[in-house]
Amino acid sequence: MTHTKFGKSFYTLLLIVLLLIAAAIRGGADFDWLQPVDELVYNLEDVKVVYSKASTYSMSSDRSLEVYDNGKNLLGYALISEELDARFPGYGGKVPLLIGLDTQKVVIGTYLLRHNETAEFIDHINDTKLLNTWDGLVMDTLLLMHDVDVISGATKSSTAIIRTFHSSVGNYLETNHKHGAPSFERITQLVLLLVLLLLSLSMQLGKRFRQYYIYYLLAVVVIMGVWLTKMLSLELFHNWLTKGLPWQSNWELISILVISITLAIAGHKKYYCNYLCPMGALQMLASKVSPFKKRSINLKISVLTLRTIYLSFIWTSLILGFLLPLAQLEPFMAFSFKVASWLMLIAGAVIVMLSLFFNRPWCQLCPTGCLLDSIPSFKSKRN
Repeated sequence: MTHTKFGKSFYTLLLIVLLLIAAAIRGGADFDWLQPVDELVYNLEDVKVVYSKASTYSMSSDRSLEVYDNGKNLLGYALISEELDARFPGYGGKVPLLIGLDTQKVVIGTYLLRHNETAEFIDHINDTKLLNTWDGLVMDTLLLMHDVDVISGATKSSTAIIRTFHSSVGNYLETNHKHGAPSFERITQLVLLLVLLLLSLSMQLGKRFRQYYIYYLLAVVVIMGVWLTKMLSLELFHNWLTKGLPWQSNWELISILVISITLAIAGHKKYYCNYLCPMGALQMLASKVSPFKKRSINLKISVLTLRTIYLSFIWTSLILGFLLPLAQLEPFMAFSFKVASWLMLIAGAVIVMLSLFFNRPWCQLCPTGCLLDSIPSFKSKRN
């Protein structure tokens, strides 16, 4: 690689990093997540959600909050999961809880404090009344034996909430509550994810298993899309930039992103788009089974592609401080059938129908793909 080309690639990469930092700062990131400092995750307004007459509260020796009204009358005791060292990651990070008890130590409400979970998942959980499951139960070790089912469609988030609740209660009662080994389903998910990752790298780097590509695409749609609902997106990137990387809860996608960036720099572009993106795989499957001749969509305004303009609009809006519903600007939520809105499901269906006639229509607009494609390559071209 010539010095000029290397310098251009380095400048492009530096520009991307600076723009990402600018978007993160504008989005409220102060990068405290780089420092080992515990942040207060609750205040009086949070306490009032459960205790409407609350005026003050104070920490007691058992790490619960004693909640009082204006007349200094005791209203009850609030358990804060963070204060009780109960931290279990959901899809976007920790799911801190406030568990409200009355003066007789009976659960009167559970409230989810500030978090980074996807709004659609939390709305689905709220619709199922998961947080009301423990209402009316006495704070006792028997409470730990109360079975609660995870919520289909928001499995990771609901599992984290249940485990955080049980751990908070166990720590408050000074009872060792073991969550047991990973479930068979979780182990199966990890094994299949690892297999997909190894196959994708083999096809990208070694050109092996290409004859099974269509079956591989089907596996990506089913496993990555429908079952795990794991995919890179602008909303995910924005959350990571402003809140930090949730290594515990989402190490799989973080690893995929790191591999994708590394391969792009090494000259292997579109690795994620071609091999691990469920929406990309779904479009290619529809295209392969369609009997119609496929046409390419060349969406350009002057020399700029439409997806470059779309990404620039989103990026500029974030830097200027506008709040955008990022989850609604890409159709990936359509894979979460129980959570997705009708509009998102219709968008997914339209993309599949267009894929019968055009080559990967959404990819011509996808801002996530555009962002990944903008990563410069430092690989020297051979003559």
